[in-house]
This record gives sequence, structure tokens and C-alpha cells, in this order.
Amino acid sequence: MADILKKIIDYLNNDNLSEAFNLCENNKDNKIEHLILNVKGVIFFKQQKFEKAKIEFLKSIEFDKSFIDPYKNLFKLNLKEQDYKSAINNGKKVIELETSKNPISYFNLALAYDLNKDYKKAIDLYKIVETLNFKEKNILFNNLAKCYLGNQNIYEAKNYYLKALHFDHNDKLIVNNLLILFLRIGDKENSEYFFNKAQEIDKNYIEFKLNKSEYLLFQNKIEDAINCLKNIISESKNYVAYTKLNKIYSMIGDLKKSVEIIDQAIIEHPNQIDLKFTRGTQHLIEGEFEKGWEFYEFRDSIIKDDTFKNLKTWQGENLQDSTILVTSEQGMGDVIQFSKFLINLSPLCKKIDFILFDKLLPIFKKKFKNINICSKSEIYQNKYDYKISLGSLNKYFFKEKNSNSSDLINFNEDRKKYWEKKIKNKKKSIGLVWSGNFFGPKEPTRSIELKKFDELLKLDFNFYSFQNEIWDRDKKYFKDSNLIDYSNESFTDIISIIQNLDLVISIDTFFLHLACICNKETWGLISANSEWRWYEYYKYNSYKSLKIFRQSNHKNWDDIIYLLQKNLTDKFLI
Repeated sequence: MADILKKIIDYLNNDNLSEAFNLCENNKDNKIEHLILNVKGVIFFKQQKFEKAKIEFLKSIEFDKSFIDPYKNLFKLNLKEQDYKSAINNGKKVIELETSKNPISYFNLALAYDLNKDYKKAIDLYKIVETLNFKEKNILFNNLAKCYLGNQNIYEAKNYYLKALHFDHNDKLIVNNLLILFLRIGDKENSEYFFNKAQEIDKNYIEFKLNKSEYLLFQNKIEDAINCLKNIISESKNYVAYTKLNKIYSMIGDLKKSVEIIDQAIIEHPNQIDLKFTRGTQHLIEGEFEKGWEFYEFRDSIIKDDTFKNLKTWQGENLQDSTILVTSEQGMGDVIQFSKFLINLSPLCKKIDFILFDKLLPIFKKKFKNINICSKSEIYQNKYDYKISLGSLNKYFFKEKNSNSSDLINFNEDRKKYWEKKIKNKKKSIGLVWSGNFFGPKEPTRSIELKKFDELLKLDFNFYSFQNEIWDRDKKYFKDSNLIDYSNESFTDIISIIQNLDLVISIDTFFLHLACICNKETWGLISANSEWRWYEYYKYNSYKSLKIFRQSNHKNWDDIIYLLQKNLTDKFLI
């Protein structure tokens, strides 16, 4: 038995896979069958035959459920296939079967949660690893920092990046991460320090070269940033350089060059799905809706939600007597804006089950005509004829204006009356949101420094903040301001508060959409390089209560703030 296994392992170590496999196939000893099956799985894995590998690992487990190796191998396979939920399950099993706390096993499980974007659980496990004898502290602390960023905890992220750097002062990844962090929070001194450090370590390192453009942008050297990225593209056709250059052209409002660079990128990188999705949004900005919605469908490949992969996708077929499952969109703002299409879809079919983000469940009507609002956990036992993503309804109903998302919203009259008593007084009441998620994809161009509202906040109104996250740059001013914070209230109560306000002012966030479906007069502060949905807003959007204030260029919010002040004084006759 030992001799056969030794020979197989020797062949494996020398990458003689065919001989190793032949020995496995010729094995007659049932006592080592679980070992042999696991080895066959490893062979298939090395050959990148992942489905066959998975079958052998599962067979090995069937022979001996206490044998730990196939669970470890399945974990690796799951990560390879980006099946993080299965990786988590197998990682848990590995820890369960081990007789003592293995720091590598805990690290691996934390990594699976990390990749699945369950940052809280990942942090808890990384913290356990921190107490164990895990040797690669720089990697551990870098991952912890990344997770804290995912949870919008910039302070802890910064601390752990610096801890990671302590163990390796020249770690390129960590230096690069610190450079990005300090650029984003607007720390001029540290940005300059880590940029210079990056140049000293290796100025030809591709991540440093790419983020040189970010540093130049931070210094407002736009042409230099553009030339920096053009040089990278000419040298290597680097995919990230294309995306960064596209963002700059979008930021400065040069749609023509933005389109040109994405078209070029698609030629060079035809398998990069996000490029095609970006091109779709450009088509929408240009008013080319047929092409736009066609390319918009590529977002499903980016999201990679395979939960209902076996269901047939609706593509305009007759839905008479059919049931259809509608899944939520990319963000909560998208869900609110596109949910109006459910009302357009409703007359065409027998029943709609709409899977909603758990956070939004309390504010949507549980039942509306034949539309059933539910969570993912409620629909597993149901049968459906078709499925479709909520945003995909755009291509069928986008030009129709006979529906409104507010019809689906559950307004609580008791809570409305409660908040009416609490906030109504002689002063006009105004809700305010000025920034988004710190590391969100739309940052930092859509967010406004709170201090810029200084003169506005001195006006004789009651200003209410619904800001979920206060950036470091705004914390002191926020503390000293007269803003009343209602950000921690439930969604049900926030809706009730909105109903009692005189006006809402918000940048392009979920809150903007929320205020609009409450049919509250809302002033949207929209950046010069805004999303497609705001370009033809008045022509196609159903938010009748929304007024747009758009930047004339990406640098200037001051003119918008001044215009707000003038409009406020005119509106309320101050």
C-alpha cells in the first residue's frame, strides 16, 4: 500500500501525470481507495479538468467523510472557479476536522469570506489568525485593511496597511494600496510620500505606473495624467490603463474620446465584459437605446449571480398564464428607479415574484396586484416559467411613462404622523446628502466637501442629515454644524421623515431615488460626468418631483452651491 502511494506521489511531484493516473486506475486495494480517489482529483485539477476533479474529491469523501485532504482540495477548486459559497462550506469542514487551530486553515476561510464580500465575518476570522502563529503578517494585515475598507472603516484600514508595511517596508502591493488610500482621502503629504516611495522601489512596476496617473489627477495635472496612460497603452495595451483613461475623458465631459478609447479597448480585450457594459452606457448617453440596452445586458456576467441559472430568461415571449421571477439590480438606487417596470410587466403575466434586497423589504408593499415582493429565502419552493433581472426590463418598457415606483411603496401613516409632530415648526425643513460610499465606483467626482455648503447651512432652515458615512475631511465640520442627524433611523422612519420635509437636496445616491419615490420635491446635485440616466432625464424619467442641478465642469461645485442658495431664497422668500 505504502509503495503504491509513494510511486504515485513521486510521479505527481515530477508532473508525470499519466503514469500517476495509470497506477491509480490499477489499484486493487479497497483500504486506500479514498486516498486514490483524492489523488485522481489532484491529477484532474493539475490538468484543469475541474469538473472531473470535483467528482473524484466527492467520491473520496463518500468513502471516508473524516478524510480532510479532499475538503482542502475542493476548497482550492472552489476558489479557482470563484464559487466562494462552496469554498466557505469546505473551509469550515477543514477547520472542523482539524484537531488543533491551524492558522492557514483559518486564513483560507477568512479569504473565502473576504472574496465573497462578507467583510465582517472575514475580519472576525482574520482576527483569530492574528492570535495564531501565522508567519506572513504583511499579507494578513493587508487583507484586514482591505476588509475594513469594504466596511467603510477608513481609520482601521489605514492602521492595518501601516502595520503590514512594518513587516516589509518595500512591499509593492502595500505601498500601492497606501498610495491609493491617501489619494482618495485627499491627504496631500502622505500621498506625495508614498508616490515618491513607489518611484524609489520600482517605477516600472505596472501598478505604480497606473497610479501615477491618479497622483497626477490629484494634482490637477489632467493632460499629464492622460499622457501617462497613453504611454502605458502604447507600451503594453494594458486593460486597466484603458479603463482609467476612459474615466478621465468621462470626467472632463469628452464623450467622443471616451467612446473612442472604449472601442479601442474592446478590440484589444474582446473578452473583458465590463468594457462592453461601459460601451452600453455610452450608447444610452448618445440616445442609441437599442444598442445601449443590448450592451447593458453584459452587466449580468459581471454580477455573476448563478442562483437561478437553470431558469429560462424571458426575452419578450408571450407571458399569458406564466409566472416570472424578477431579480434585484446592482444597487438599491437601481432597484427603486427600475421597480416601476414591474407595473408595466404585471398585466402581461399571471404572477410576478420580485426578489428584493433585505434592507428594502420593509418599504415595499408585500403584495401589489399580482406582484409578490419577497426575499431570496422565500422563493426556493416556487416554480417559475421565466426569470429576468429588473434592469433588463428597460429594453421593453424604458420609453413608457405611465408608471411610477411610488405605487409600490408602503407608506406608514402612523409613523408619518409621529414625525410630523417631531419635526414640524416655523422653520422650513430640508434633508441633505452630500457624499456617497467612500470607495464606491462613482467616487470621488459625485461627492461634495461639506464645507462648501457653509453659506447654505447658515440660512434660516432646519437641515437634516441622512448621510450614512461621514468622510474624514467632513467630520470636524459636521460636528460643528447645525445639521440634525437622522441617518441611523430605519428605512420606514426615513420615508416618514422625508414625507414631512419641505425639500430634499442630494447628490446621486440611493437617497435621491428614495426621496423621489416619496413624491417629495427633490433637488439632485449631479456631476458633470454623471451616469447615463441623468442625460435625458426630463425626457424619459418618471420622477416628476426631481429638479436637476448639473455641474458645468468636473472641477466646479461652487457655482452649483451658489445656485442652490439663490433657488432656496427665491422659493421660500427669505
